[in-house]
Amino acid sequence: MKSKALLFSVLFLLSISIFKTAAQVNNEFVLLEDSLRKVANRIVEPKHDFERLSINEDFKNLLQKVLEKEGSFDYPFDSLTTVSFLTAPDKSFRIITWYVPLPEGKFEYFGFFQVKDDRRGDIVIYPLMNMERVPDDLIYLQLSPENWYGAFYYQLIHNRYSKEDQYTLLGWRGGNQLTRIRVIEPLRTAARGKPVFGIPQFTYKNNRYRRVVFEYSAKVSMTLKYEKHFIQGSRRPKNMIVFDRLMPTHPNLEGHFQFYFPETNIFDAFLFENGRWVYYPEIDARNPRKID
Repeated sequence: MKSKALLFSVLFLLSISIFKTAAQVNNEFVLLEDSLRKVANRIVEPKHDFERLSINEDFKNLLQKVLEKEGSFDYPFDSLTTVSFLTAPDKSFRIITWYVPLPEGKFEYFGFFQVKDDRRGDIVIYPLMNMERVPDDLIYLQLSPENWYGAFYYQLIHNRYSKEDQYTLLGWRGGNQLTRIRVIEPLRTAARGKPVFGIPQFTYKNNRYRRVVFEYSAKVSMTLKYEKHFIQGSRRPKNMIVFDRLMPTHPNLEGHFQFYFPETNIFDAFLFENGRWVYYPEIDARNPRKID
């Protein structure tokens, strides 16, 4: 009943007059955010998968309606702490992601790609639909919003090369009961801002990849972040994606990712050079600098 009452409350707020002052618009989003937060917090309360996913479906539908409203793009939704909102520096788009943990150690991923079209004066929403089965050749595939490799994105990196904006996402993904996953996901936008995931930008392990995926034991955490560090031979620190080097606990366990752990104090990195992410082994990651 609580869920239905919140649903009607949000729908009412969404339907009231469009002729409002800036203060009234902001106050409306404060109320909508509060209603969304209450629904989001209820997702993990039930014990069964179908109950959690049912509440999440209400949350997803309500959030989409709110994101479609004029003024929503510039509202931060800070109290939705289980949802990630990452905005491009030029405010051309925003990517919103979250996940639902299920009782048996599985995870479901959800998201929206929100595009602000200033020329048309409207907002375009692309729901991100998590792929049902992860293919073996995932690292070579270009993906669409309709066939998305679901992840909870926590960092958005912006670079510019040859007069084009290039974006890279860092994300977390729960694998199963035994493993966890981190992903480096390049992103570009196509017609009407539609997102395209996966660009062949990585020179790594003698191959060219569209994304990099790290899988490791669920018993540990892994570092994957964008920071400023020194590389060997450089006088100044450089912006780079820094990550733990993962290794199996025994050579015979190679490919069994539940036995992959970070090597102690060994960090590798990707540097953005000439439109590509280039691999640099064993960087000095002891004293990160502030990103410019």
